[in-house]
Amino acid sequence: MKKVLIVEDELLARVGLRQLVNWEELELELLEDARDGQEAVDSICANNPDIILLDLNISRINGLQILDYIRTHGLECKVIVVSCNEEFDMVKEAMKAGAFDYLRKLNLSAEELIETLKKCLASISGETDEQDQHYPGRSEVYSGIRQELTYEDLISRNPFEKNAKICTVLCVIQQEQSSQGKAYKITNYIRKELESIGIDYILVHKGNQLGCFLLFERYRDQEYENLKNAMEEVFNGRCYFGIYENDMKGSAEISNGISMAEQVIYNSFYDEDQQICRITRKPEYSLQSPRDVHDLLKLLSTEVSDFHTGKTVQILEEICDVIKKEPYAHINVLRRVFLDVMGIFSMTAQSLSGSIEEILIDNDNCHYQKVMMIVSLEEMKDWITRFAAAYYTHFLVRYKCSQSEILKQALEYIDAHMYEHIQLIEVARNIGVSNTYLSTLFKREIGQSFVDYINRKKVEKGRELLQQGRLVYEVSDLLGFENSTYFSKVFKKYQGISPDLVRRDKGGLSNRKAGEG
Repeated sequence: MKKVLIVEDELLARVGLRQLVNWEELELELLEDARDGQEAVDSICANNPDIILLDLNISRINGLQILDYIRTHGLECKVIVVSCNEEFDMVKEAMKAGAFDYLRKLNLSAEELIETLKKCLASISGETDEQDQHYPGRSEVYSGIRQELTYEDLISRNPFEKNAKICTVLCVIQQEQSSQGKAYKITNYIRKELESIGIDYILVHKGNQLGCFLLFERYRDQEYENLKNAMEEVFNGRCYFGIYENDMKGSAEISNGISMAEQVIYNSFYDEDQQICRITRKPEYSLQSPRDVHDLLKLLSTEVSDFHTGKTVQILEEICDVIKKEPYAHINVLRRVFLDVMGIFSMTAQSLSGSIEEILIDNDNCHYQKVMMIVSLEEMKDWITRFAAAYYTHFLVRYKCSQSEILKQALEYIDAHMYEHIQLIEVARNIGVSNTYLSTLFKREIGQSFVDYINRKKVEKGRELLQQGRLVYEVSDLLGFENSTYFSKVFKKYQGISPDLVRRDKGGLSNRKAGEG
């Protein structure tokens, strides 16, 4: 297996990269992360990694110096720069210093990272990546008016002819494009629409949040409005168009034009009414969190650790409202606020011997990456309050056990006797309390009767067994039910679906049904 080293000073970013892809499927082995440049150099010397994911802005030895170290020592490894730094000159220096590719940390998706890793592996093995043949600049100079190229080609290889002039940069963002694969569908849709109305373009692949097109002419707002309306009919969610017009020649000017048009992300994040945005200058954004956010985060930490569901949701909504009232904080600052929110939940989960990755929201548990991908404050408020609700549901029992030794003993007894017929009197006698006290404890602390809790736990275990292919009557007998008819009735009550269907589809449709319930 090829070895991969992550060089990143931020803990959450390291965790996000580790969880973003299935490394074993790609036959890649992750080394211990390097938290600064010195640790990176030490690891490179000791472990000889094949691929390095490198943040440029790290302490002690910076990313450019590490690239220089690799080059001067003749080391055979591929470096993928993964950084928030979008300064044209620094990125260009990294590419000149031998970086294999450049990915923007804040917009990074699993698909994009996997694709780049596969290109790395193909390059290491000496194979040719056929997809690269389609990008002018890797094998040819710009020679057409309907082309595609990567942003890396644009900044490092200058693929344009000297006389090629770009008049307009169009960046399109769709607020619900953060779902997997949707950004690519949107980009492809825009391309086809431009071709259908005879507009020439160059499509620039840069991240997976914005569709970026270079155009050779200027167009009226009505033409952009028509394209936006057509998109909104096909895709759910509002579309925002960032338009920057200037006579641009060469990579530096065009890269600057792309950076200008990308500022439309602020209109989208703040859910502003203006969706067709002609951008002439970058917004004056603050590098500080909005006022009161810091105090709200401190309150949130207390309420989450004390398991106060209602107050937690209230504070989350207040954080979003404070941000909404004070545009514009830098987009990286806003994302950091919500990463801090996730960090608060994560710390409490760890104190309960768990992790937030145990929770599924929309069939996804890459929560840090989701936060980085959301491009609307309203969508963020909706998602993060749903996450909080799911979090409290998932960890409630563990939290209550941490507060009550009696409840903890009762639940441990139930887990140990899951395959038996469990009665309240048996559990109470085993832990030395009265039946009445134990029954009251369940209702007060868990919000369920003793029988409800037992049935829910048995049904969850039954679901696992059915998905393994066990027959309904077998599962009923194993779990101590009177008969399979009663088991089926209880199962449907809590899962909203029959055990037969769960067994037949091995949890496909049935998982969705249960989630809806």
